Amino acid sequence: MAKKRRSPSPPPPSTTTLLSRTPSFTCTHTVEITPPQKDGGNLSGWSAIGGCATEDPPPSNGSEPYGRRGLYCTVQIVSDDGDDLVPFGDGSNTLVLISCDLHSCTQPLHKAVTSHLSSQYSIPSSNVILNGTHTHSGPGRFYGNKLYDAMTVSTHNLLFGFDSAIFNRLVGKIQGCVDEAISKLSMGTFAVTQTKLYGYSSNRSLSAHKNDPEYSSWTTSPESPSFGAPSSPLLTSEDVHIDPRLNSFITTSNDTESVSGVIGTFSCHGTSMGPQTRFYDPDWFGSAKVAFNASHPSPDIPVAIMQACCGDICPSPICGPLGELNERGPRPANFGEALKDTVGKGVGEALAGMVKEFTSSSDTPLAPPRGRSKRKKATTTTATTTSLSSSSSLTIQSATHLWLPADDFAPSNILPSTIPSSSLSLLSPANFGVVTIAGTASGGNAFLYKRIGMGYPSNTLPSSHPQHPKTPLPFPASFYISRAAPDALPLTVLVINQTLAIATVPGEPTITAGFRIEKAIKEETGATNCIVLGFCGDYAGYWVTEEEYDEQLYEGSSMIFGKFGLSVLTKRLRMLAKEALESAPSKKEMLARQTGK
Repeated sequence: MAKKRRSPSPPPPSTTTLLSRTPSFTCTHTVEITPPQKDGGNLSGWSAIGGCATEDPPPSNGSEPYGRRGLYCTVQIVSDDGDDLVPFGDGSNTLVLISCDLHSCTQPLHKAVTSHLSSQYSIPSSNVILNGTHTHSGPGRFYGNKLYDAMTVSTHNLLFGFDSAIFNRLVGKIQGCVDEAISKLSMGTFAVTQTKLYGYSSNRSLSAHKNDPEYSSWTTSPESPSFGAPSSPLLTSEDVHIDPRLNSFITTSNDTESVSGVIGTFSCHGTSMGPQTRFYDPDWFGSAKVAFNASHPSPDIPVAIMQACCGDICPSPICGPLGELNERGPRPANFGEALKDTVGKGVGEALAGMVKEFTSSSDTPLAPPRGRSKRKKATTTTATTTSLSSSSSLTIQSATHLWLPADDFAPSNILPSTIPSSSLSLLSPANFGVVTIAGTASGGNAFLYKRIGMGYPSNTLPSSHPQHPKTPLPFPASFYISRAAPDALPLTVLVINQTLAIATVPGEPTITAGFRIEKAIKEETGATNCIVLGFCGDYAGYWVTEEEYDEQLYEGSSMIFGKFGLSVLTKRLRMLAKEALESAPSKKEMLARQTGK
């Protein structure tokens, strides 16, 4: 009997590095948030080409494992804010990370959740990060802005616009998950670790990335995300010009002396199920949860993945200038369950391996000294030799800002042809390019993609115009888009223990866009590491570099505010980072937190 051929495996993850570790009160909790399938809700990422939740998920043998099929919200609370925990005092040293199986966080959702945390627990909104995984098979019509609520109309369901029932259900579920997590806080440890994972994601817009100066040193510069990329016949250029960093936020419990929850971050689109999906699905993020719990010795602990910078990164094995899909290693070329489970398995098992390395290190106690209680601060603990940051007390510096893009628009009384060069850093009223209609190699209109999807720059706008060289959608589409686009975008920068920064982006940054933001925040804060998370605060489309914009592939065409959007966004985030540092405690306060005196 012939043996079944085994697919070759990608290179294993790199050695795990400990970025931060702190004794804290912690809890990670999860709840399901899947809307009823019978609602026939439009799918957020695929609706424009027909995706609609009109069917029940395919039947399975027995019950589905946790997370594989349903949409979930996972909340991680980390607090070192006073002796009594409840109330939280001023909330300045409480961190809230929320991952939801949604296309993105939205401004109304962000406002509802942060207002709840502020009013009920005195936790400032600047200490809260709500991230959408960017699954394309989640519900639509909850955005709260006319543009993207309208864009989730489907040929199977012509309803469009904001759906208050879906929105209110999501808010109630997320707030309930937060309340439950806070009620279960107990003494433990909060740690952040990092590894690099290849073979489960590809760059779908390599020709645009090649325009970036960073391209030539993407795998050779020690500062670049993909430095040290392994050499393997299974890895093409598309497979190494990615952001391979897999981060993990780990909480442990002193009571059980074990890991109590994990939230990872990775850069890869939630598009493995494909545009023909007819039911709500978490995409590969759900399969990652299954794989993690199958690999971890303590099954069924809460686990989730936050989306990072996936603007040009997809789970499909892209190869070649025409964006062909070629089977490579274990990844099949076609959308569907096999691709979803393959990518999810790779990420989930790598995440479990990171947790195992953290807990098994002889130099890393699983939990801080058991003598610590709510009334006594911990003594200093020893970090592993790979640790870049270890503190005996949690310190959070943060700032948030509601950015109004219109504040940065070019003056309306200046004709495009006469915009002075000094105004080239300004934005334009929102509009898409014609390439947006064609989609991408990893999902879209195949007929149009081959004709205009591989780049369609033009000279219909003068070179001084902020949208040049985009071929803009004509009136009346341009009129509607400019008035329906998001007009208030929450931004957040926070720094943990003065060495690890987190910055949020309202939409999907490409890997190079995220890397430039990362460098800017590190320069401004002095932090050793920075994690940039997209799909937080709100959704305002893509964020690309000026060089990528000039190529006018799907990502550049879908950057609604024009060529200089990333520069203006980075400037705003730099200002926030400076503001966050100004919230730093005094040296006397820092010493008191470190020594417990």
